[in-house]
Amino acid sequence: MTIEIICCVIGTIAFSITMKAPKKSLAYIVAGSAITAAISSIFTGFYGDFTACLIAMLSLTFYSELSARILKMPSTVILMPSAIPLLPGSAIYYTMFYAIQSDLKLFIFYAKSTLYTGLGIALGAVIGSAIVRIINFYREK
Repeated sequence: MTIEIICCVIGTIAFSITMKAPKKSLAYIVAGSAITAAISSIFTGFYGDFTACLIAMLSLTFYSELSARILKMPSTVILMPSAIPLLPGSAIYYTMFYAIQSDLKLFIFYAKSTLYTGLGIALGAVIGSAIVRIINFYREK
């Protein structure tokens, strides 16, 4: 599990540098990536892909909003690169592989995994952003 988290962090660093993320945000991106990878790998064994990605993305959204306030920059600068560990790369690959091989059983298995992961990521980001906006709305009143 720790090797998986370390590899996710290294991949996130490479992605962030390639996409020219601001240097002052790199430490926050690395921390967000480690948090996301750890939460995802812990909860995947217990609850499956959807719930693990939902919880990890909710946590990452709150972390990104907090970090954005500290750094005085948009939260997406931290959110997007830190979400890299959640992307279902192998599931997408195997979905396409088994579609080409005409193995319907494995194609459906990996397609469901890909869809659940993507849905968890999307819902986590939307729900987290909505909660932050509601909190900000009531705080400003």
